[in-house]
Amino acid sequence: MRHGRYITAIRRLALAAGAGAALAGALPAVANADCPGGPVTHPFEAFGDNADYVAVPGGGFESGAAGWSLTGAQVVEGNEPFLASGTHSLEIEAGGEAVSPPVCVGGEYPTFRFFARRLTGTSRAGLSASLRWVDLLGIAAESPAGTVPASGDWAPSPAMRLGDTLPVWLGDSTLEVELVFRSSGESSWAIDDAYIDPYSR
Repeated sequence: MRHGRYITAIRRLALAAGAGAALAGALPAVANADCPGGPVTHPFEAFGDNADYVAVPGGGFESGAAGWSLTGAQVVEGNEPFLASGTHSLEIEAGGEAVSPPVCVGGEYPTFRFFARRLTGTSRAGLSASLRWVDLLGIAAESPAGTVPASGDWAPSPAMRLGDTLPVWLGDSTLEVELVFRSSGESSWAIDDAYIDPYSR
């Protein structure tokens, strides 16, 4: 538990240095706790990916986009055609952004995937995904996770990097992370059914 006491001490130092304002309303920083589990499915099995996956909260957009932060994006009718059910997806306009609710991950969560389709724009205009979190001192950070190649048809995204890009290498440390999806200024996109891979769960 030395790591837990170390994290507590760092947080106290950060607050004493005036970092409390930066932490207010932000994502929780690194902590020692297991992430809660969820129903495991195999949504990408038809594409040769037999890994276990857990749904991102609200990532199917069937009941709106509760918990998501949307800029130039909205839930629309129309669903990716590969899974058994669903009637809605999320449209991200050119230059728009969609940010997921916080997702708990650890080092054993290597990747995340989703379904995507380019609606408008050129074949060179991809959709980018990144990870947003808050470090031990309450400073917001963001790192790239991957890019979806432009396609006019629904298709699964590549496996996007997750746990191995985050500061969760020590033991059972975990982190609350937001998944950020951005459309370039040249294209609009639809995304649907986002999942994370809890590799060791």
